[in-house]
Amino acid sequence: MAHTAHSPARRAAGRPGTTDLRKVFRRRTEALIERIAAGASDEALAAALEAPSDVGGLARLLSDLAAIGMNVESIDPFAEAIARGVEAKQELLREAGGGWSSTRVATHLGMTRQGVDKRRKGGKLLALQSGQGDYLYPVCQFTEHGVLPGIDRFLAACPSSGGWTRLDLLLTPAEEIGDRSPLEALRHGDVEAAQRVASMFGELGGPSGPDA
Repeated sequence: MAHTAHSPARRAAGRPGTTDLRKVFRRRTEALIERIAAGASDEALAAALEAPSDVGGLARLLSDLAAIGMNVESIDPFAEAIARGVEAKQELLREAGGGWSSTRVATHLGMTRQGVDKRRKGGKLLALQSGQGDYLYPVCQFTEHGVLPGIDRFLAACPSSGGWTRLDLLLTPAEEIGDRSPLEALRHGDVEAAQRVASMFGELGGPSGPDA
């Protein structure tokens, strides 16, 4: 039977496969890296190589090039802002003690990955989208034997914002609770203080949106 113009087979045939997309992306990225490296000094490249990750190294290089006056907007008008955002997220994750995969969290809590996903969807665990189809769970929300008591109540009091915004709020000292961060308050058993900061953030019109 001949396929119509709207058949699934015809639509699939006109769409590049996953392997092709990866090749195209790799070629484009390699060209970008070559352009950036060509305009960087040996000192800037050496500093980038000192970063703890490949992504961090690229972000640092873009920031350094912008600082010395290179027109990074010729690469992308948002390149510098993106680089600053990458560095800020990496710093947040370092402050949080790093991030665990769903599998690592499941092992720590003695449950399945499906159980971890259920807790995340129910707002019981703080999660960050990893960009690889999985989530990263900031280590600071866990104790030696389980989950930090009160983290679920803190998350419930937060506005409907992305995971990175919630992590920033969790780690940032607040005058309202004696210049402690909500994380410090939770670690000392003061769940109400942590909830209060989260609620005030929502009342002040904190950003909202999907996890990013």
